Amino acid sequence: MITYYRDDTVLVTSSYVHIGDRRFRLDDLHYVWHKQVRPDWRVRGRTAGRGILNLLMILSVFAGFILLCAFAAAAYGESQLASAVGRLHVPRNTLLLLAAVLLLLGAAPAIWEWMLHRIDDSYDRGDAIHEIWAQTAHAQILLLRLDDATRFGKIYRALERALDR
Repeated sequence: MITYYRDDTVLVTSSYVHIGDRRFRLDDLHYVWHKQVRPDWRVRGRTAGRGILNLLMILSVFAGFILLCAFAAAAYGESQLASAVGRLHVPRNTLLLLAAVLLLLGAAPAIWEWMLHRIDDSYDRGDAIHEIWAQTAHAQILLLRLDDATRFGKIYRALERALDR
């Protein structure tokens, strides 16, 4: 017996398909097809979350630029005040504030990496719900319903390979 696909809930072998607590012999499946159905609230929420993360990443770039301009303006203003008094002055307060902000921003790459991973995962999972149906001698049955496009593709290809043998 050859195993074509295996995960926590699905097992596709050369003789049967085991999905959840149901088991079907491949000889009993006369015709297998798939279709895409309207997304539910989970899929819509994933798409909305992807949009929010994209927006946050874009806004963080603008916020960083504005913060950089604010620090430059504060340093310039502090140095102008010192030169009006008539002494040479390094904008120490602004530099200390800049150093504190840079220390806090040390976590920014990790946050960006997490956000990028979430966005990539959202695109990999897709924006639809996929179903695998089968025709048996008695009726049409829904074998599997998934909102993960990558996992659906792996399972359906495994099922096709098993049925072709």
